[in-house]
Amino acid sequence: MAGTGWPSAIVAGLVLGLAAVPLRGAPRINPGAPSPYTGTIQSTKLYTVTDAPGGISGRLVGAPSEVLGVIAVSREKLKTTQTTKLLEGGTRSEARYRIAAHLAHLSPDNSFRFSGLLPGIYDLFVLLEHDYYTGIVLNRRPNALTPTDIKTIKEKLKASNPYFNEKHIARLSGATGHAAKARALVQELRTLPVTLQSAEVRSDIQTRSIKLFLFEDVSVGGAPAWAVEETREILRQEVGPGDTKGAIPEYFCQALSGILVVDEVEEVGDIRLRRDKAPR
Repeated sequence: MAGTGWPSAIVAGLVLGLAAVPLRGAPRINPGAPSPYTGTIQSTKLYTVTDAPGGISGRLVGAPSEVLGVIAVSREKLKTTQTTKLLEGGTRSEARYRIAAHLAHLSPDNSFRFSGLLPGIYDLFVLLEHDYYTGIVLNRRPNALTPTDIKTIKEKLKASNPYFNEKHIARLSGATGHAAKARALVQELRTLPVTLQSAEVRSDIQTRSIKLFLFEDVSVGGAPAWAVEETREILRQEVGPGDTKGAIPEYFCQALSGILVVDEVEEVGDIRLRRDKAPR
């Protein structure tokens, strides 16, 4: 390099060394650890934990950007037991049926491993820096929602949880008519200023939540009357300076879909993230 006085081989080695230093990306999903932006700690209760013997292991190859988390979502509601500590001492256990969401242990080479999975069919959710890939199937039957159904569901969704000022439906599918069911994969965002517990107001961060919404038509007659039956949060993410802001796109990947778990670890091998046609 002209003007440095250093041999060209040394300069080339320094340039290569600097190029090999990885840039700091968005933080991986790590419940229980403080956010690097505000110190806020995400609850560890978001994800399902059991002592069941089932699991899933594999590796993501050729990811288009850094992998921040891999989550297994049960296709149906499973029976789980929640234990609560009582103020007067002791504990109380309560069994309930809900959609399970397990967070994988993720290695630097993007190998992942789930443990404690109850028997069932699971779809995987992969969060990247700029988008996310899922194998989530909303319904086993083709979508039959009418334009009126969709309009009513969107209105109900817009009115839910005012903390999030933006709500984006990635996919929506269901049946139509009285007592019909529908599911939606929804990304909620708070892009307005956030007030921390310290009373500090931050306008440089956002909150992102990705959820499954379960709807039911509770109409008695006439026009549809959809109600939110239940929600299952899959992801809660604090988006800081330098991270990808706003709604990130969802892509369906068939290789992430329909993994059957019985009573042992299911090996799925290498998975290449592809943008497949989503089921309707």
